[in-house]
Amino acid sequence: MSVKINQSKCGLVLTCLLGQIMLLAAPVQAGVEGKSYNVNLNSSQGDNFTACFEFNADGSSLRFGRLDATYSRTNLGQDRRNWQAVTNPTSEESVALSGEVRRDSSLPDQRISGNAINSNGTTYKFNGTRLSEPTCPIEIESEIGSQNPFFK
Repeated sequence: MSVKINQSKCGLVLTCLLGQIMLLAAPVQAGVEGKSYNVNLNSSQGDNFTACFEFNADGSSLRFGRLDATYSRTNLGQDRRNWQAVTNPTSEESVALSGEVRRDSSLPDQRISGNAINSNGTTYKFNGTRLSEPTCPIEIESEIGSQNPFFK
């Protein structure tokens, strides 16, 4: 009997790596729970686009670009809060993200930045600002297009 794996080797390695990071991460407050951010992304393929990152209030999921990811938090310093996220590892196309929220005494948790990689090996750099609402605006299909920009 043979077993067929429908996930790329890169995606499998990425999923395993981030899974280990997420299991070992200390459960501390990241400052992103219940907040949303307007984010600009630049890909290694030369594509630039925007997305909205919406972190749920209970600290377990991140929604972005019509994708859902599980995230964990770590605290690596007084002035920033770090987090990692990965989309469903059973999908052929997956995205892993690593980011931080910068703290400022006058505007706490207003700026977000980080890196991402998809299962095809495309890398992304992102940065953005916090939205006043805890949820992202509804995305209109024609604004995003039929292909998800995270998998171009």
